[in-house]
Amino acid sequence: MPGTITADLPEAIARAQASLARYQHALGPGPDSDPAIDAAWTLHRDVAALLPAALALLAERDDLARRLETARRDPLTGLPTRAAFTAAAEQLLTTAAAPAALMLDLVDFKAVNDTYGHQAGDAVLAAVGRRLADWAGPAAACGRLGGDEFTAVLDTDSTDLPERIAKLRGLLEQPVEHDGQVLAVGASIGTATRTPDHPDLGLSALLHAADQAMYADKGRGRRGRRQTTPAHTLAA
Repeated sequence: MPGTITADLPEAIARAQASLARYQHALGPGPDSDPAIDAAWTLHRDVAALLPAALALLAERDDLARRLETARRDPLTGLPTRAAFTAAAEQLLTTAAAPAALMLDLVDFKAVNDTYGHQAGDAVLAAVGRRLADWAGPAAACGRLGGDEFTAVLDTDSTDLPERIAKLRGLLEQPVEHDGQVLAVGASIGTATRTPDHPDLGLSALLHAADQAMYADKGRGRRGRRQTTPAHTLAA
């Protein structure tokens, strides 16, 4: 496999360098009047120079890969950023039998920041990211879109979705402990699924529908009628 081959390259280069050292001893002290030996010495010198350069390139590639992965992750929550989430969600939509999109933002999050400071707010966001990722599972695509807005796309039976979202709401409403304080927030959640008449709706349409459902849920929360299940939209 390509990844395995790449991972074995440093070891292969080290073996090649050891072989070159033995080959140099067999060749003798230096270039010879014999054209064959002289050509062998030239080849030896060129390969010996290339191997360290190859190792340096591999190190640069690994460093670039680490930096790219860091850039694709929100440093606070560990969730994918918007671009990374979009790529993962688009891929999931190509294989999911019953995809559902979710949008959520936090209720009373501003009060946490204003009362306890931004470090407390960061602790809440980090906890929300962990809880969302644990709830959705490794097969789902989750992301932080910015601020206190999060999203997910998962493959789930729509009949089970209300119960699953109710469980997520309960998880998100569990208080977060930070620096001796108990921080409480709620969540407005909206979901959207494809309809039988529109089985190929794209990510943008699903997220838009979920966003509308989230704002409907937010409005109900403000009027004091707390929902045990989220607002839901059949995207069309």
